[in-house]
Amino acid sequence: MVILKVGTENEPEKQVEIVTERGVWGSGAYKIFAANFLNRLSHKDIPSEPTDSNDPNFLGEISIDKEREKWEYKGTKLKIPELKKIVDFIFDYKAPDAVY
Repeated sequence: MVILKVGTENEPEKQVEIVTERGVWGSGAYKIFAANFLNRLSHKDIPSEPTDSNDPNFLGEISIDKEREKWEYKGTKLKIPELKKIVDFIFDYKAPDAVY
């Protein structure tokens, strides 16, 4: 799970949670959720990664093909500039050197 702030010039910034069920960042499907809960909870109270597409915070799914540099969004709640920021983040993501 990664939390990313996205927004457009005309709208307020929002936090989205990017979840991959494979555990690695590369080509594949990523579920996107609204991450507003982080402002209200301490780190020990944060629930596990969301996975349910019926969750009211579910914003859609992005399928990524890094080798072909293509992506497809299945959903209606995010705008193209927001999606572009998410996709660019996933394309450029490099795992940290250390394991926590």
